[in-house]
Amino acid sequence: MKSLVTRREVLQLGLAGAAGLALSKLAPAQTTNRSNGRVKNIIFMVSDGMSAGVPSLADEFSKMARGKGAFWYQLLQDPDATLGFFDTAALNSLVTDSASASSAWATGSRVFNGAINVLPDGTRLTPIAQIVKQAGKKVGLVTTTRITHATPAGFASIQPKRDDEDDIAPQYLDVVDVLMGGGLRHYAPNQRRDQRDLIGEYRNKGYTYWDNRDQVVSNARPEKVLGLFFGSHVPYTVDHINSEELKRTMPTLAEMTRKALEILGDAPNGFLLQVEGGRVDHAAHANDAAAILWDQLAFDDAVAVVHEFASRRDDTLVIITSDHGNANPGLNGMGGEYEASNKALELVVQSKCSYELLPTHLSKATSADDVRDILKAQIGIEVSKEEAGALASAVRGQLPTIWNRQHRNLQGLMGQVMSNYNGIGWCGTSHTADYTWITSLGPGREEFHGLIRNTDAFHKMLKLMGLSFKNPSMTPQEARRYMTFAPRISMPDWA
Repeated sequence: MKSLVTRREVLQLGLAGAAGLALSKLAPAQTTNRSNGRVKNIIFMVSDGMSAGVPSLADEFSKMARGKGAFWYQLLQDPDATLGFFDTAALNSLVTDSASASSAWATGSRVFNGAINVLPDGTRLTPIAQIVKQAGKKVGLVTTTRITHATPAGFASIQPKRDDEDDIAPQYLDVVDVLMGGGLRHYAPNQRRDQRDLIGEYRNKGYTYWDNRDQVVSNARPEKVLGLFFGSHVPYTVDHINSEELKRTMPTLAEMTRKALEILGDAPNGFLLQVEGGRVDHAAHANDAAAILWDQLAFDDAVAVVHEFASRRDDTLVIITSDHGNANPGLNGMGGEYEASNKALELVVQSKCSYELLPTHLSKATSADDVRDILKAQIGIEVSKEEAGALASAVRGQLPTIWNRQHRNLQGLMGQVMSNYNGIGWCGTSHTADYTWITSLGPGREEFHGLIRNTDAFHKMLKLMGLSFKNPSMTPQEARRYMTFAPRISMPDWA
């Protein structure tokens, strides 16, 4: 099959780092399921908050940390892959959040940031999971965030406010067949505000409940699964790989994805599966270089699992993308003639913990020297005394004057200090308005070539599955009367 986008066009599209490395071609697999080109299954993969520069950084980082390049990079050179971009805007902003982005994909209509499949006037939209479920297909949601978080919720639930996750949790019953991720606190009766036993309710509806890695990697293949492996979000991969307990008890995104495909793969009418590497976004908010790169590689491993499944069939469309950029990390030129740039990136390999866990270590510091010692032990970088003093003050809540107000917090300051050594710079600590890039494989991939409005994904996916549905929508002019314009500086609730 002739490639729709040549390698030269990849360069013209500006996919950072997509040229110059001669990686091996992906070996074609034997096709065992034939459907004459019809789309029976769709696997929609989201590296949440992935700015355009993250995959190129992850590819080089993977070579340094794992001795091999990223799998997604190989796909970019596959002649059977189609490349494109999503326009990511929300109804009320050029910068979207995950709730409005997932709602756009799932309903074909843009909503305000913070809403899940609800227009500003309260009109409820029908998400794609409910549509395909009524058509006889199975549905799966796999994520490294809470399973009730905005991106998975956008595909299957309807909620005016994304933060009402206790109300989202019961909406998956009888809609989503396979649920795996974090978020136990929204299901366990001793952790919910209303003490409702949602785990029991799911079990009564035929779901098998899983709470540890052994169940995921076993030979079990129940019809329906509720897998909740952590109270909130699943721990960052950099923390996972440095903890024997987490490696023993917590499944990886690739392992959860493989099991979901084992369960859904034989569905007679096909399935829709969303796979989210959600903590890429959180690491970007935190300006945490090690966390974002290791979680991007965890997502990359899941891409490899999906490719292995889809390459043996001709009935499965795979879409790999992101919902929005975040903080736009990039490797700055370091040293004379930029010759120190590679060595700077190599320093990230030495990190042993995320910035999520780092404050626990820093809280034990009583001096700037203690801060220096802790950072050397946990991050692998020895900062200057001046930098250590600023961080020590930040731990106590005394932040220096930083003219980029988004960086005026401990994590933002950490990102700025560490960029002096690892070379990874950040434009802020929030989402950005960039286009996000798409790699698509399988039947119907041509639909995702070029620049695509995020709402078009809904109509394209339904059309390819032989379905049709139209949700109400609202123009920005119609929505304007529901908008508030009071100036304020606030950070999104992404925790």
